Amino acid sequence: MMQANSNELKNSAMYIGFHILKEIQRQKSDSVSIYDISKALKKQGINNSRQLSLGLSFLYAVNIIDFEEAMIWVKK
Repeated sequence: MMQANSNELKNSAMYIGFHILKEIQRQKSDSVSIYDISKALKKQGINNSRQLSLGLSFLYAVNIIDFEEAMIWVKK
């Protein structure tokens, strides 16, 4: 069995995607600005724009979110 340290997990697309979805749910609105998500991720220690792109790409690839310009929303 392979073990991963906590730093590797914090950089995974699924972990970042989880925090993105958590922020969208917390805001209780139909769409959320990418800037609001970036601020929320910074509070979780995710500072790199590459990590934000990775999380958004993962959620988009598995057909959970959609976005246009700076707004992101969960697909129904």
